Amino acid sequence: MALLAGCSSAAGLDEGQGGGSGTDGFGDSTGAETGSASQADSAGGNSTEEPTGWGSTTGADETGAVSSSGTGEEPSPPPSDEASPSDEKDPQNLPEADLCAADETTAWRLAVRDADAMSSPAHARQAMLGPWPSLTGVEVRPWEFLNYYTFAYPLAPPGQLLAGAQLRASQDDLGDMFELQVAVRGPELTETERPSLHLTLALDNSGSMAGKALELLKSASHVLASQLRVGDSVAVVSWDQLDPVLLPPMMVSGPNDAKLLKAIDEFTVGGAAELTQALSAAYAVADQQYVPKDINRVVFISDGGATATQDDLLQLAQRAADEPLKTGIHAIAVGVGDPALYRDDLINAIGVAGAGPSVYVGSQEAAENQLGKRFVGLVGLTASSVDVRVTLPPGLQLEAMGSAPDVEVVGQDHVTAAPNDRVVLHRRLRPCLADLDHNGAIVVEIGWTDAVTGEPKQASAEWKLTELLSGDTAWVAKGEAVLAYAEALRAIQYHAGNTEAIDTAWEQLKAAKTALPDDQELAEIEQMLAALQEP
Repeated sequence: MALLAGCSSAAGLDEGQGGGSGTDGFGDSTGAETGSASQADSAGGNSTEEPTGWGSTTGADETGAVSSSGTGEEPSPPPSDEASPSDEKDPQNLPEADLCAADETTAWRLAVRDADAMSSPAHARQAMLGPWPSLTGVEVRPWEFLNYYTFAYPLAPPGQLLAGAQLRASQDDLGDMFELQVAVRGPELTETERPSLHLTLALDNSGSMAGKALELLKSASHVLASQLRVGDSVAVVSWDQLDPVLLPPMMVSGPNDAKLLKAIDEFTVGGAAELTQALSAAYAVADQQYVPKDINRVVFISDGGATATQDDLLQLAQRAADEPLKTGIHAIAVGVGDPALYRDDLINAIGVAGAGPSVYVGSQEAAENQLGKRFVGLVGLTASSVDVRVTLPPGLQLEAMGSAPDVEVVGQDHVTAAPNDRVVLHRRLRPCLADLDHNGAIVVEIGWTDAVTGEPKQASAEWKLTELLSGDTAWVAKGEAVLAYAEALRAIQYHAGNTEAIDTAWEQLKAAKTALPDDQELAEIEQMLAALQEP
């Protein structure tokens, strides 16, 4: 079937954010507007200070939808209106003229985003698999594609983070280059080992949830209920101002607790529904079941039709604040509904401000994969305030990602890492000396705060260029294929006849499948690329 090409204002491209160029784009738009909302006292983190950024903050333009100019020429992608944290040069590198000295290393602080933000690729996948494939309204954020797909770098030891890296030599129109992929892995944590969980489900009861969105809300809630165990507690609230509490806090009997399933199955839509009310109701019951050293989470499930005020987002950020031996109540945002109707601005804003995952569930299969199989990583937390720095040997330059900040995005500073999960960063390096010394080393340093104790921690890893260039490059090849696929989606949104980006994606996919012939996720990308080309 023919793919209906379209674009939304939040799907903009940014020079230096091209996924097809082998670099991961960054972005999240909050959709926030100034307003007021009641602020609850925090049980799980009672900071009254507004969050401060560990790195750059982000910008938001008022860029609208883009259409063809009618000249027959491919329209230029609009400036991005999405948040774009940027890589930062360490002050020791300045002045810039000294960046390529033969005896000087250069240090960079890489822009990092949470590993569980993955609404965009799931939304695109569901939109393309439907009876009328269309990317209209889908916000393609390439960095989320690196979160969504799997990269099996080694897991960290208990309570730690571990850096991994792969490097591949390549060329483009500008000459020689290197594709660098850096991974930050959390530790392994099994379901039986995780701390007790105190979960609050906040279910959107607005009229727009009728139909498929309500069906998927219940599917997602059932999957979450199936993951609970003895020792966990749960509560259910709606976004209704008049009677929000559907199930007061209770200890569950185990997976699929009968009282919980009854509350989910009897949930209906209708009546007033506002995020401000949802926050008030959800945190009120979350406070009642809060245990400082356990896992405390609020799950907001919605089709994204509501609006978040700046006060709403500040409340989410304040309640997610972690203190030593007193973890915050982090928010998990789950988007549901028909892909053509779903809007993810709200879901992403909740995830960023609430320092938690943001996912899209468009089918029962997606609910099981994203909420069931990844449950421990979804609710768990190993580290907050994650900071990644890379030091390059003399003769190598990094093509920085991101753009200068204009407007702060609430919560963007609270970068976290979860057990069983990973953050994958893809960057391009260029030699700036005629004779690059391959005995030079790339050093990756990770800094973070322990999510439970509040203790600052560090880890580092170092590899010689010769070691990386002669080593395995399968995961960096997969990363290039994933980003090229994301770039093909973005390109087709702005020009339906753009075959160049799709051709590049096929080339990268072929190389990745050569390295990973049995990778089922690459087979899925192949299916998606084929759908893009269907007449």
